[in-house]
Amino acid sequence: MAKVVGSSRILTIACVLCPKEKTKHLNRIVTGFYKARKRPFSNELKSYDLSSKEKEQFIKQLLKLHIDHPDIKLISITVNKKRVKSKLRNDPNALYNYMVKTMLLDHLCRYKHIDFMPDSRCEKVNVGWNLEIYLKQMLAECAQLNDIENESLNIKPFDSRATKELQFIDFYAGLIWSKYEFKDTRIDQYLDIVTPSNELLFFE
Repeated sequence: MAKVVGSSRILTIACVLCPKEKTKHLNRIVTGFYKARKRPFSNELKSYDLSSKEKEQFIKQLLKLHIDHPDIKLISITVNKKRVKSKLRNDPNALYNYMVKTMLLDHLCRYKHIDFMPDSRCEKVNVGWNLEIYLKQMLAECAQLNDIENESLNIKPFDSRATKELQFIDFYAGLIWSKYEFKDTRIDQYLDIVTPSNELLFFE
C-alpha cells in the first residue's frame, strides 16, 4: 500500500510492506481511531485530522507493531521539491514515478508475488506509460542484470476512502512529511528503532 503526502515544498511518499494475512493489524489500528471518535467510516479520517494526542498514540502503536510483527515494514521517501532539477520537478508525474522506483525497486525484487495497492487518487501519470508498466520495466531490467525473486507484480489502485490500510499509511506519511515540513520530530522515536526506513532525495 502506498500513499503520497505533500505541499509546495516537501513531498513524501510512504509504503507499508505487509504479508496479506497480516493486513488485519493495520485495519484494526485505523478502526480504533474511528471508534474512539464515534466517527462513521464513510467520513474518511486523514492524517491532518489527527490530534496531537492521536499522533502520539499512533506512534506507540507503530512501535508495538514493529515488535510484534517485524515482517511488516514501513518505508518512505521524501524530497524537497525546490532542490529537484527543473526537468524532473516540472513534471510531477515523472517525479512521482522516479520516487516510487527509488523507494520500492529493491524491495520488489526480493518478493516472489506482490500485490501493490497505490492510492488511486495519486497514481495517475501523464508520462506516456502508467506506474505498473514503469515498475515492470524496471523489474525486467533488474532481472536481466541479476537474479531476482520476483515472478509477478499486480498493481491495483484503491480509493483510500474505502481502504483502511491506505489510511494507515496516510497517517504514517503525514508524520514523516511533518518531520521535514514543520520540524516535528515526534516520529523520530520510531525511526530510531527501524532505521533505515526513510530515504531523502536531493537534500543538501
